[in-house]
Amino acid sequence: MRGFQPHDGGYQAVLEPYEATILISLGEQLQQLLTDGLGGNTAADAALHRVLPDAYRDDDEAALEWRELSRRGLIERKRAFAATMTTALHAIAAGDGPAPLSVTESEAVDWMRAIGDLRLILADRLGIVVDGDEGASDPPEAADLYRWLAWIQDDLVRALDGGR
Repeated sequence: MRGFQPHDGGYQAVLEPYEATILISLGEQLQQLLTDGLGGNTAADAALHRVLPDAYRDDDEAALEWRELSRRGLIERKRAFAATMTTALHAIAAGDGPAPLSVTESEAVDWMRAIGDLRLILADRLGIVVDGDEGASDPPEAADLYRWLAWIQDDLVRALDGGR
């Protein structure tokens, strides 16, 4: 992947088909995990709980009320962020070589949000609690994926911030 650069009022990166395929798979898995969170207690899956934490940690009744009133809307927004990320990638994944990916500023923000959720889930699976933790390196692909997503997210932040 070649990083995001300002382009025609938005941003453009160049991705290989296999990179697009990986991001599509991750985005679809995120959407499914979030859908699963609609039907039950997210505390049962620690990774999902990191993405959808209780609003009130010390007040079970208030936390339950928040979940009943807000959880569905939050999950739907997070699913939409992941869908924004995957939608533009299908043509690249079907291609036979590197191809440009163009996103608007709004889509870039959705990408950052979806990647942030993916990183939270991977961090939980790897045992990363705070920045700087190494976490587990098994499977090694998961740690590599975590670092690659961090790079993409950082690249988007830099592009949105004008390259500073």
